[in-house]
Amino acid sequence: METTRTDITPTTARRITITAWAMAAFGTVAGELHALARFNSHPGDLTEGLGAKWAPDAIDALRPLLDWSDPFFVYYTYGKIWLPICLAFVAAAWLVYRRRQPHGAERWAWRVQLAAYVLLTISVTGDYYTPWMEYFFIVGIVALPVMGFGGIWLGILLLRNGFRPRITPWLLIAFLPLFFAITTVTSMGNALLPLMWGWAIAAHRVAQPTSPQLVSQQAAAAADFYNRDAVTRI
Repeated sequence: METTRTDITPTTARRITITAWAMAAFGTVAGELHALARFNSHPGDLTEGLGAKWAPDAIDALRPLLDWSDPFFVYYTYGKIWLPICLAFVAAAWLVYRRRQPHGAERWAWRVQLAAYVLLTISVTGDYYTPWMEYFFIVGIVALPVMGFGGIWLGILLLRNGFRPRITPWLLIAFLPLFFAITTVTSMGNALLPLMWGWAIAAHRVAQPTSPQLVSQQAAAAADFYNRDAVTRI
Protein backbone atom coordinates (compact mmCIF):
# COMPACT_ATOMS: atom_id res chain seq x y z
CA MET A 1 0.00 0.00 0.00
CA GLU A 2 1.39 3.39 -0.92
CA THR A 3 1.40 6.21 1.58
CA THR A 4 0.29 9.78 1.05
CA ARG A 5 0.77 12.91 3.14
CA THR A 6 -2.27 11.99 5.24
CA ASP A 7 -1.87 8.23 5.34
CA ILE A 8 0.29 5.76 7.26
CA THR A 9 0.33 2.07 6.38
CA PRO A 10 -1.38 -0.32 8.81
CA THR A 11 1.94 -2.05 9.49
CA THR A 12 3.64 1.22 10.43
CA ALA A 13 0.67 2.26 12.54
CA ARG A 14 0.77 -1.05 14.39
CA ARG A 15 4.51 -0.69 15.05
CA ILE A 16 4.05 2.84 16.36
CA THR A 17 1.25 1.66 18.64
CA ILE A 18 3.24 -1.26 20.05
CA THR A 19 6.24 0.99 20.64
CA ALA A 20 4.08 3.62 22.35
CA TRP A 21 2.58 1.03 24.70
CA ALA A 22 6.00 -0.44 25.46
CA MET A 23 7.63 2.92 26.13
CA ALA A 24 4.74 4.08 28.33
CA ALA A 25 5.09 0.94 30.44
CA PHE A 26 8.89 1.19 30.46
CA GLY A 27 8.74 4.87 31.44
CA THR A 28 6.37 4.16 34.31
CA VAL A 29 8.97 1.88 35.89
CA ALA A 30 12.28 3.36 34.70
CA GLY A 31 11.06 6.90 35.34
CA GLU A 32 10.88 6.21 39.06
CA LEU A 33 14.42 4.81 39.00
CA HIS A 34 15.55 8.02 37.34
CA ALA A 35 13.68 9.99 40.01
CA LEU A 36 15.55 8.09 42.73
CA ALA A 37 18.83 8.80 40.96
CA ARG A 38 17.83 12.47 40.94
CA PHE A 39 17.10 12.44 44.68
CA ASN A 40 20.34 10.54 45.35
CA SER A 41 22.40 13.11 43.45
CA HIS A 42 20.42 16.15 44.64
CA PRO A 43 19.62 15.51 48.34
CA GLY A 44 18.25 19.03 48.63
CA ASP A 45 15.22 17.94 46.61
CA LEU A 46 14.13 15.86 49.59
CA THR A 47 13.76 18.84 51.89
CA GLU A 48 10.30 19.59 50.49
CA GLY A 49 7.54 17.79 48.65
CA LEU A 50 6.14 14.31 49.11
CA GLY A 51 9.24 12.68 47.67
CA ALA A 52 10.75 12.73 51.16
CA LYS A 53 8.00 10.32 52.27
CA TRP A 54 9.05 7.47 50.02
CA ALA A 55 12.38 8.18 48.28
CA PRO A 56 14.84 7.58 51.19
CA ASP A 57 13.55 4.07 51.88
CA ALA A 58 13.42 3.30 48.15
CA ILE A 59 16.99 4.53 47.70
CA ASP A 60 18.17 2.24 50.49
CA ALA A 61 16.29 -0.73 49.00
CA LEU A 62 17.66 -0.13 45.49
CA ARG A 63 21.15 0.97 46.52
CA PRO A 64 22.98 -1.38 44.06
CA LEU A 65 21.15 0.28 41.15
CA LEU A 66 22.14 3.75 42.33
CA ASP A 67 25.66 3.39 43.72
CA TRP A 68 27.43 1.71 40.81
CA SER A 69 29.12 5.03 39.91
CA ASP A 70 29.21 8.71 40.83
CA PRO A 71 25.64 9.83 41.72
CA PHE A 72 25.60 12.52 39.03
CA PHE A 73 26.82 10.09 36.38
CA VAL A 74 24.12 7.61 37.40
CA TYR A 75 21.51 10.37 37.22
CA TYR A 76 22.56 11.47 33.73
CA THR A 77 22.81 7.86 32.53
CA TYR A 78 19.28 6.99 33.64
CA GLY A 79 18.08 10.29 32.18
CA LYS A 80 18.84 8.95 28.71
CA ILE A 81 15.70 6.82 28.94
CA TRP A 82 13.52 9.87 28.23
CA LEU A 83 14.66 10.29 24.63
CA PRO A 84 13.22 6.99 23.27
CA ILE A 85 10.16 7.47 25.48
CA CYS A 86 9.53 10.96 24.09
CA LEU A 87 10.14 9.80 20.53
CA ALA A 88 7.56 7.04 21.01
CA PHE A 89 4.81 9.27 22.31
CA VAL A 90 5.52 11.97 19.70
CA ALA A 91 5.20 9.29 17.01
CA ALA A 92 1.92 8.14 18.57
CA ALA A 93 0.56 11.70 18.60
CA TRP A 94 1.70 12.15 14.99
CA LEU A 95 -0.09 8.95 13.98
CA VAL A 96 -3.34 10.20 15.54
CA TYR A 97 -2.91 13.58 13.83
CA ARG A 98 -2.33 12.03 10.41
CA ARG A 99 -5.25 9.64 10.73
CA ARG A 100 -7.59 12.34 12.06
CA GLN A 101 -6.89 14.90 9.29
CA PRO A 102 -8.13 17.87 11.39
CA HIS A 103 -9.30 21.15 9.90
CA GLY A 104 -9.63 24.75 11.01
CA ALA A 105 -8.79 25.65 14.60
CA GLU A 106 -8.17 22.03 15.55
CA ARG A 107 -5.45 21.73 12.92
CA TRP A 108 -3.64 24.76 14.38
CA ALA A 109 -4.02 23.40 17.91
CA TRP A 110 -2.48 20.13 16.75
CA ARG A 111 0.44 21.96 15.16
CA VAL A 112 1.13 23.93 18.33
CA GLN A 113 1.03 20.79 20.45
CA LEU A 114 3.23 18.76 18.11
CA ALA A 115 5.75 21.61 17.90
CA ALA A 116 5.90 21.68 21.71
CA TYR A 117 6.51 17.93 21.76
CA VAL A 118 9.38 18.33 19.30
CA LEU A 119 10.88 21.10 21.46
CA LEU A 120 10.61 18.87 24.52
CA THR A 121 12.34 16.02 22.70
CA ILE A 122 15.15 18.37 21.66
CA SER A 123 15.43 19.51 25.28
CA VAL A 124 15.65 15.95 26.59
CA THR A 125 18.28 15.10 23.99
CA GLY A 126 20.39 18.08 24.97
CA ASP A 127 19.89 17.50 28.69
CA TYR A 128 21.23 13.95 28.77
CA TYR A 129 23.23 13.47 25.58
CA THR A 130 25.26 16.71 25.47
CA PRO A 131 27.32 18.69 28.02
CA TRP A 132 25.01 21.72 27.68
CA MET A 133 22.22 20.64 30.00
CA GLU A 134 21.56 24.12 31.39
CA TYR A 135 20.89 25.54 27.91
CA PHE A 136 18.66 22.73 26.72
CA PHE A 137 16.78 22.79 30.01
CA ILE A 138 15.59 26.28 29.01
CA VAL A 139 14.16 24.79 25.79
CA GLY A 140 12.18 22.37 27.94
CA ILE A 141 10.95 25.20 30.17
CA VAL A 142 9.58 26.89 27.02
CA ALA A 143 7.98 23.66 25.77
CA LEU A 144 6.15 22.74 28.99
CA PRO A 145 3.79 25.76 29.26
CA VAL A 146 3.05 25.49 25.53
CA MET A 147 2.14 21.84 26.08
CA GLY A 148 0.03 22.83 29.06
CA PHE A 149 -1.98 25.70 27.61
CA GLY A 150 -1.90 24.33 24.06
CA GLY A 151 -3.09 20.99 25.42
CA ILE A 152 -6.11 22.68 27.00
CA TRP A 153 -6.95 24.24 23.63
CA LEU A 154 -6.50 21.00 21.71
CA GLY A 155 -8.27 18.91 24.33
CA ILE A 156 -11.36 21.12 24.33
CA LEU A 157 -11.52 21.07 20.52
CA LEU A 158 -11.14 17.28 20.45
CA LEU A 159 -13.96 16.83 22.96
CA ARG A 160 -16.17 19.26 21.07
CA ASN A 161 -15.46 17.45 17.80
CA GLY A 162 -16.31 14.02 19.21
CA PHE A 163 -12.82 12.55 19.49
CA ARG A 164 -12.56 9.03 20.87
CA PRO A 165 -11.14 7.84 23.22
CA ARG A 166 -12.12 10.75 25.44
CA ILE A 167 -9.40 9.96 28.00
CA THR A 168 -6.74 11.48 25.74
CA PRO A 169 -8.23 15.01 25.46
CA TRP A 170 -9.00 14.97 29.19
CA LEU A 171 -5.35 14.15 29.92
CA LEU A 172 -4.31 17.00 27.62
CA ILE A 173 -6.56 19.39 29.52
CA ALA A 174 -5.32 18.14 32.89
CA PHE A 175 -1.61 18.27 32.00
CA LEU A 176 -0.76 21.37 34.06
CA PRO A 177 -2.48 20.35 37.33
CA LEU A 178 -1.13 16.81 36.92
CA PHE A 179 2.34 18.24 36.28
CA PHE A 180 2.37 20.12 39.58
CA ALA A 181 0.85 17.19 41.47
CA ILE A 182 3.30 14.64 40.09
CA THR A 183 6.40 16.80 40.60
CA THR A 184 5.59 17.11 44.31
CA VAL A 185 5.93 13.33 44.56
CA THR A 186 8.59 12.40 42.02
CA SER A 187 10.80 13.95 39.33
CA MET A 188 9.72 16.25 36.50
CA GLY A 189 10.14 13.63 33.79
CA ASN A 190 7.42 11.49 35.30
CA ALA A 191 4.91 14.29 34.74
CA LEU A 192 4.96 13.20 31.09
CA LEU A 193 3.63 9.73 31.89
CA PRO A 194 -0.11 10.58 31.72
CA LEU A 195 0.42 12.05 28.24
CA MET A 196 2.42 9.02 27.17
CA TRP A 197 -0.38 6.66 28.21
CA GLY A 198 -2.99 8.96 26.66
CA TRP A 199 -1.32 8.98 23.26
CA ALA A 200 -0.63 5.23 23.39
CA ILE A 201 -4.35 4.63 23.99
CA ALA A 202 -5.35 7.03 21.20
CA ALA A 203 -2.83 5.54 18.76
CA HIS A 204 -4.17 2.06 19.49
CA ARG A 205 -7.68 3.28 18.76
CA VAL A 206 -6.93 4.99 15.44
CA ALA A 207 -4.72 2.10 14.29
CA GLN A 208 -7.71 -0.25 14.32
CA PRO A 209 -9.16 -0.97 10.83
CA THR A 210 -12.63 0.08 12.04
CA SER A 211 -11.56 3.31 13.76
CA PRO A 212 -13.68 6.34 12.80
CA GLN A 213 -10.61 8.27 11.65
CA LEU A 214 -9.41 5.47 9.36
CA VAL A 215 -12.86 4.73 7.98
CA SER A 216 -13.31 8.43 7.17
CA GLN A 217 -9.89 8.53 5.52
CA GLN A 218 -10.57 5.42 3.44
CA ALA A 219 -13.94 6.81 2.33
CA ALA A 220 -12.32 10.08 1.28
CA ALA A 221 -9.60 8.21 -0.63
CA ALA A 222 -12.20 6.06 -2.40
CA ALA A 223 -14.27 9.11 -3.35
CA ASP A 224 -11.16 10.82 -4.72
CA PHE A 225 -10.27 7.73 -6.75
CA TYR A 226 -13.72 7.44 -8.32
CA ASN A 227 -13.81 11.17 -9.08
CA ARG A 228 -10.47 11.01 -10.84
CA ASP A 229 -11.57 7.86 -12.72
CA ALA A 230 -14.75 9.58 -13.86
CA VAL A 231 -12.77 12.57 -15.14
CA THR A 232 -10.44 10.23 -17.03
CA ARG A 233 -13.35 8.47 -18.73
CA ILE A 234 -14.84 11.80 -19.77
